[in-house]
Amino acid sequence: MKQITAIGFFMLLFACSKYASNEKHLPGSWKVDVVRIEDGEGFLFFDSLATGSFSLEAAKINGKSNYTYSYFGQYDVSDSVVFNQSSCALSANGEQLLIARDTDTLQAKIIVLTKKHLTFEYYDYLQYRLKRFCCTRIL
Repeated sequence: MKQITAIGFFMLLFACSKYASNEKHLPGSWKVDVVRIEDGEGFLFFDSLATGSFSLEAAKINGKSNYTYSYFGQYDVSDSVVFNQSSCALSANGEQLLIARDTDTLQAKIIVLTKKHLTFEYYDYLQYRLKRFCCTRIL
């Protein structure tokens, strides 16, 4: 019984540490460097020339990113994401950024978060695409 309690305490301690670390590193301005799209059939597309940035301050996310990728050389797909002072918060375990929109709440999984790099992804249910944004901090 004590072993289960010790493991539970360790897991709680680790989750709290991750939450605190992510809460510390997340605020700031982030420039979008690369966008990766995975369509509903599992094909991957990249735009390494994506433009835009996001600003995360005081439980709000603001910003826009435009990106374009070639669909097997047949045609180009242009898309964008816009967050206009949307409310956001870290999940209890610190692994997701919950972004409130008018129609739903995006559950953006935080893949990488350091002092200089942020990578997050969310599934766009309207377009059947997993969208990943790789960003660097704007100093």
